[in-house]
Amino acid sequence: MITSFKNILARIDPAWRTALGVFILARLFYFLWSLAILVIYPLAVQNTILFGKPVLTAFDLTANRGYVYNRQVVDKVLTFRAAGKGVMDIQTGSLWDLVTGKAIAGIYAGQSFLPADQSAEGVFPYQGESADNTPILAVWQRFDTNWYLKIAQSGYSETDGSTAFFPLYPLSIKFFGFILGNNLLAALLVSNAALVGALVLLYKLAAEYLEVRVVQRSLVYLMVFPTSFFFFAAYTEAPFLFLVLASLLAAKRKQWIWAALFGSLAALTRLQGVLIFVPLIYMWWRQTGKRAWMQAIILGLIPLSTLSFLFYTRLSLIGMYQNAWNQTLVWPWMNIWAALGRLMSGVGTLIDMLNLAVTVLFGILCVVAWYRLPREWFLYSAAMFLVPLFRMNSMQPLVSMSRYVLVLFPLFCLLGKWGQKPWVNRLIVYAGFLAALYLSAQFFSWGWVA
Repeated sequence: MITSFKNILARIDPAWRTALGVFILARLFYFLWSLAILVIYPLAVQNTILFGKPVLTAFDLTANRGYVYNRQVVDKVLTFRAAGKGVMDIQTGSLWDLVTGKAIAGIYAGQSFLPADQSAEGVFPYQGESADNTPILAVWQRFDTNWYLKIAQSGYSETDGSTAFFPLYPLSIKFFGFILGNNLLAALLVSNAALVGALVLLYKLAAEYLEVRVVQRSLVYLMVFPTSFFFFAAYTEAPFLFLVLASLLAAKRKQWIWAALFGSLAALTRLQGVLIFVPLIYMWWRQTGKRAWMQAIILGLIPLSTLSFLFYTRLSLIGMYQNAWNQTLVWPWMNIWAALGRLMSGVGTLIDMLNLAVTVLFGILCVVAWYRLPREWFLYSAAMFLVPLFRMNSMQPLVSMSRYVLVLFPLFCLLGKWGQKPWVNRLIVYAGFLAALYLSAQFFSWGWVA
C-alpha cells in the first residue's frame, strides 16, 4: 500500500505535489491554531489609551460581539483581565459584566462603567456588515475583510474610504457568495484557491531560473513568514500574487495576450497592481528587441485598467487617502525615519518594530536581488517594495509593510538560496513559525497587525 501511494505521488506534477503539500500543512496549522484560540482565549481583553483616555476593549470570539468602556471608575483607572464571560479588575478583584457594563461582585458591585468616546463599531469595524455566526469562519472576519464584504454587498461610496479597495476581489466575492449564500465563506474560498494556484505558478516560474531544492525552500519560507496568515484570510494577497505570477509566467513563455490579461486583472485587484507593467515591458524589450510594437500596445491594457477604475471613482483616490486614511505622500526615507523616531521616543509598538525590521530586511534583499536574480524579478521587487513607502500614515509610519512584502516572491526565492546554509534555514523557519503564532493570534483577537 505504501509503495502504491508513493507511486501515485511520483506521477503527480512536482509543482502541484510541492504546492499542495505546503498549502495543506500551513492551512491545517492555522485551522488548528484558530480553534485553540477560540478554546483557550475566547475573550480578548485589552487595556489601552485611545485619544488620550483610558479604555477597556473586549471582544467575545464565540459570540462575535465587542465592548468598549472607559476604564476610569470613580477616581481610579482600573486594569482588567478576562474572567469567564466577563472581566475582573486586578486592583480589587471585582467582577464586571460586559453586557450590562456593571460590576456584579466585589467592592465595586453595582457600579457601572462610564461610556467611552469610541463605539464598539469604531474599535471593531465591521463596516456595517453582520458578524458571521460560525466562530471558525468569524475569526477571519477582521479589518480589511469587512471592507471587501461591504463593497460586495452594497458597492462603493465616494465618502467612506471604500474606493481604496480595487474591484476584482469584491466582485469575485459577490459572484461566489451568490452561489454559496455566504459572502465570507466565498471570500475565504477564493483566497485559499488562489493561494494554491499561486504556489503552483511560483514553483513553475522559479524552476526556470533556480534549482528545485531552492524553489521548494522558497515556498516553505513564504508559508512560514510571520504574516503569511493573510494569504488564507479574506484579503487580496493570494489572488494578487496568483495573477502576478500568471502574468510573468505567460510573458516568460512569450504569450503576451495572456500576460496582458492577467496583468490587467492584477491591476484591478490592488493599486500596486499597475506596477506589473514595469517588469513586463522590460521582458518585451529584451525578448523582441523593440520590434513587436503590437505586443507593447497590448501590455498597455494594464495601466488602462487602473485608470478605468480611477475614472470610475472620479479620481477621488488621492483625496480619499488623505482624508479617510490619514495618509500623505512623502519620500521613502521620511517614512523610515518617522518609524524609527516612534520607537526611539518610546511610543512605538511591537508592530512598529516589526514593520521597520521587515522594511530594512527586504530593502537589503532588493539591493542584493540586482546582482543575484533575473533583472525582471528585481524590477518587480523594487517597484512593489518602494511605492508603498511613498505613503505615510500619520498614526503609524510604514503601516502594513509586513503584509505588503508577502507578494515579493523573488526575495523569498533569494532567501531560499541563502537557506542552503543550515543555520540560515533554522533561523528563518523557527523565527517565522513563532512570530506567526503570535501575530495570527493577535489578528484572530482583533489585534492590529498589518
